[in-house]
Amino acid sequence: MAQMDAIGGVPWYRLLNREQWRVLIASNLGWLFDGFEIYALFLTVGFALKQLLDVGQAAAIPQYAGYILAFTVFGWATGGVIGGIVADYIGRKRTMLLAIPIH
Repeated sequence: MAQMDAIGGVPWYRLLNREQWRVLIASNLGWLFDGFEIYALFLTVGFALKQLLDVGQAAAIPQYAGYILAFTVFGWATGGVIGGIVADYIGRKRTMLLAIPIH
C-alpha cells in the first residue's frame, strides 16, 4: 500500500509538480547509470585482463580483478567523503558543478 500524506490521505506522488518529477526522474537515471558503470566493470574486467595479461599470468586474473574492483569502490568512498566535505563548505550545487568535469 502506498504511503499516504498525513493531511489529506493523498499519495505522495500526487503532490509532486512537474519540476519535482523531472528532478526525481533525472536523479534516478543518474543513479541507474552510475550503477551500470560498476556492473559493466564487473562484466568486462575478466575479459579485459585476459587480453592484457600474458598467458602465464592467467592464474592471477581473479586477484587483479579484485584489485581493480577494490580500487573502484575505494575511489567511490573517497570521492563521497571529499565531496561531502566540499558540499558542506560551498553547497551541493556548486560541488556538483565542480564534480561533473572531473568525472
